[in-house]
Amino acid sequence: MLKTITLTAALLAISAGSAAAQGLQVSYPSDATMDCAALSAESARMDQIMADANTQTAKADGSARGAGLASTLAVEGLARSGMLGRVPGVGMFANNAANMAKQRAEQVRAAAAETVQIATTRKALMGGLWTGKGCDAPPPAPIVEAEPVQTTAPGA
Repeated sequence: MLKTITLTAALLAISAGSAAAQGLQVSYPSDATMDCAALSAESARMDQIMADANTQTAKADGSARGAGLASTLAVEGLARSGMLGRVPGVGMFANNAANMAKQRAEQVRAAAAETVQIATTRKALMGGLWTGKGCDAPPPAPIVEAEPVQTTAPGA
């Protein structure tokens, strides 16, 4: 039963990670039609996606460290109380729970790294389109119509 739960959790984690990565692509057919404001907004969105991915990684790492510490404390407590020798498999259960948390953290880290890579590449693409469209060029100076100057003949 534990193997079934572990397998189910692993499959759900993998499918969730790949579903998030499927939503973000390096380029879309409509990228070439974006104006300067849309390119700027998309670049900012890529920054936010990268920040969110890094936050997810940090949370998963923290959870894995917490599970590892809890497992160590549980096994130590079981050993000191004598339960580790009396109840077969209880230490293995605690270690398996910690290993599952570590595996989940590694899956989240891999999915986040993929997301960051795609977002970084897309941001570079947006920068290239920004430059190619001349968005970083200063606006042209307004053309001012000159008024005709009246010249008068000397002595008139």
